[in-house]
Amino acid sequence: MSRSVFANAIGLAGALLVSLGLSQYALAGDPAFKNGQFRFGASTHGIASAETGTTDANIEWLMPALDLGSFASSNGLSLHPQIGADVNLQGKTSAAFAGLAGVVTLPGGLFVEADLGGSINNGYASNPPAGSNRSELGCTALFREAFVIGLPLSDRLSLMATAEHMSNANLCQPNNGITNVGLKLGYSF
Repeated sequence: MSRSVFANAIGLAGALLVSLGLSQYALAGDPAFKNGQFRFGASTHGIASAETGTTDANIEWLMPALDLGSFASSNGLSLHPQIGADVNLQGKTSAAFAGLAGVVTLPGGLFVEADLGGSINNGYASNPPAGSNRSELGCTALFREAFVIGLPLSDRLSLMATAEHMSNANLCQPNNGITNVGLKLGYSF
């Protein structure tokens, strides 16, 4: 069930990105973090999985925006390379990730973001020890998708609600993914 809710959120984010990108209305302009943003936060780990009920600390660097031309920047669109890590505080699966973050800045500074990339984890591909409450992920390398809704608190600080999912897209068996939901603070520079 968590996968279908997450897939619907990603689909909605994609539709929003396309509709805003094609709109004729001028948005707020470049995101406040066009030159990069350092993020940190916490999330509820492993929703609807064997690892549910644990917490991740998150650290991330959203790199400076790629040059997408004047149409994109005048409509509040930006694309950023990103790297980061989710560290499970109870010794369950942790992951490092990299990818691209597509950001749309709305009037008033509110922004939505859709991330797509990959991750490497320290979890079990198969056969976790009995009683370990660990997920069987099928692969060490997983795909990662995330959806973010953010609100600027100042010129440099923003607060974000996040949802991310990592799984192997049935390239390995089993395909038990990990879904995390949380909050992040971002510092723009």
